[in-house]
Amino acid sequence: MTSSIRLFAAAIVAGAGLLASASTSPASAGWEWLGNKNYINCLQLFASGNFLMPANATPAQRAAKHEAGRRYCTRQYYGHD
Repeated sequence: MTSSIRLFAAAIVAGAGLLASASTSPASAGWEWLGNKNYINCLQLFASGNFLMPANATPAQRAAKHEAGRRYCTRQYYGHD
């Protein structure tokens, strides 16, 4: 019984630590980038536009091109990758 209480308490402490670290990570900084319409349009262009893709590109090559496009948009509108 005591070991299950300790395990439960440890799980609560670990969960609280995880939530605290997640709230300070850059990925959870917010959704304000959704308000930047030019940035969203740039992302959509690279996500759906296959004009830069070779006709015989593999899925890995397509993913790399899409990632390069995302990084380009982020540099253009936010100044970093």
